[in-house]
Amino acid sequence: MKQTVLVVDDNDINRLNLKLLLKESYQILEAGDLDGADDALSSHRVDLVVLDLALPPEPDNPEIGMAYLKKIRAESPDTPVVVITGHDERALAKRAQALGALDFFGKPFDPDEVKGTIDRSMQAHWQAIREQEMQRALDTQVNSDLLGESADMQALRTMISQVASAPSTVLIRGETGTGKELVARQLHITSSRSKQPFIAINCAAMSAELLESELFGYEKGAFAGAMKRKLGWFERASGGTLFLDEVAGLPLSVQGKLLRALESGEFSRLGGEAIIRSDVRLICSSREDLEQRVQEGSFRDDLYYRIHVVEILVPPLRDHVEDLPLLSDAILMRKAAMCGKRMDALSDDVLGQLERYSWPGNVRELENVIERAVVLAVGEKVEAIPSLMGPQLVSDDADPLEQWLQQLPDSGIRAEKAVAAFEMKLVEVALERNQHIKARAGRWLGFGDRAKDKMRYLCDKYDIEVHENP
Repeated sequence: MKQTVLVVDDNDINRLNLKLLLKESYQILEAGDLDGADDALSSHRVDLVVLDLALPPEPDNPEIGMAYLKKIRAESPDTPVVVITGHDERALAKRAQALGALDFFGKPFDPDEVKGTIDRSMQAHWQAIREQEMQRALDTQVNSDLLGESADMQALRTMISQVASAPSTVLIRGETGTGKELVARQLHITSSRSKQPFIAINCAAMSAELLESELFGYEKGAFAGAMKRKLGWFERASGGTLFLDEVAGLPLSVQGKLLRALESGEFSRLGGEAIIRSDVRLICSSREDLEQRVQEGSFRDDLYYRIHVVEILVPPLRDHVEDLPLLSDAILMRKAAMCGKRMDALSDDVLGQLERYSWPGNVRELENVIERAVVLAVGEKVEAIPSLMGPQLVSDDADPLEQWLQQLPDSGIRAEKAVAAFEMKLVEVALERNQHIKARAGRWLGFGDRAKDKMRYLCDKYDIEVHENP
């Protein structure tokens, strides 16, 4: 989709010349006065404004154009502006740049100068957006590539290559910390939209009101505190990819508007009436059971079918633990550089510890563990690793049985002994977390009305002494 340039000039011949000059590269909108410019900015996604400073009602007074430049920069700060001046008005042009204009060219038009100025300004604008997104990627993503030579990771990369070129919506499933956003970025990078923006939103981290305004934008005065127009992520991502992380967190009120935008490609900003078109490829992720959400009525079934065209499952780290050495080396180098240290390897003992752990927090937990080890390490090799069972490393999603069984020695312990040992451990933990009060500990374990009797039986069974208040 061509990028859009709005030409604001009261001279019909000037607008026609600019349109003929730019139409091969850009979609051109025209406005002959400030009201027309307002209408165009309200109803279209505009990537750049070409603004003549000599505008009615006082075409000989450049302050009219200057005032409108200030208005655009205040209400639509994401929209770059190139101003038109006379060739002898460089001081005026410099003043416009001080107010936020990206560049300028003069009248009468020199075709090469005009085309070069517009192209440079558009390129600079999108480069700035890409740099912002790249910095965000560096701040959030686990690795720069989907590392791993296991069958699971090879299958994942194959799936990405098959799906990337299609326009279909994609639902990425996986546990916390597996790298669902990284998969979404790879889908974008390897698609035909790679030169356009990639925008990521965590749906579970925002209120319904904030989420709607972030997705679709708002007009000045739409609500208390809306002092200027703001373009939403749906609009800014046009031509590119919008990634909704943890889509199960979308409130029902927002789900309906999102469905309409997906089906028609049209939406309105909050507080506005103008219909805006946006060409976005949507990718969603979820670690929750969306089908269950649909049955409960907290997620619309029509939206579920709309986003669930192609499904990609990201494997947990425990299912491709053979990739752990490669992942660990890559993370070690990056974390060491971040901390200003020179470190070349993990010791064999440390690597063995990592390979025996179940990684309930997946690659994100691995990254946290290695970073902490790098910070505490002395020398050029990590010789010790933080306790993998510390509370700061165990995610809320961790399966306590699986975690505890991972710690059993490899000595052929029979299943019934392992179950008994775990049951005893559960009783001890329940008592510790409930002030050693048997009835409360029993209820915490889900024993219901017979909680105290059941706990007394288990304490006798495992010879656990409990001193509690009557």
